[in-house]
Amino acid sequence: MKRIFDWLEAFFLPFVPGPLKRLYTVLFRYGVFIFGGLIGYIIFFVTQRMLFDVGLWRGTALAVGEVLAVLFTFMYHRYVTFDQREGAREKFFKFVPLQVVLAFATWGLSLIAIETLHYPDLQATFIIVFFLSIINFTANRLFIFRKAQSL
Repeated sequence: MKRIFDWLEAFFLPFVPGPLKRLYTVLFRYGVFIFGGLIGYIIFFVTQRMLFDVGLWRGTALAVGEVLAVLFTFMYHRYVTFDQREGAREKFFKFVPLQVVLAFATWGLSLIAIETLHYPDLQATFIIVFFLSIINFTANRLFIFRKAQSL
């Protein structure tokens, strides 16, 4: 998958005007990040929905979905988004606290949006996860997978 993204990035790069190349590279990496986040979101949503449908409290179902999504996204971002094969343990211990904070934010905001404000769960969780993804990408790029800034 990484090869496909690298090829796409390189293919379109010559069409980008010189002053916008750096912005293009960052936005392309954000797109790759979002793609992995979308897969993580699907894992999160399907898990929480299935567990809730079989009778688990929504809060527990959301938490289990979050844990599975965090594990998947760490591996994806490490190998695909930021191509960082070394320092896995150090990066994981930086990644997890950020994800825990974002998971609690997602969990709390989702619970409020769905249970209190009665928004549909798909739309509510999607919007919440999308906005938090911007914070997530920025923090990952600046603090966790720092070497990847030259991408």
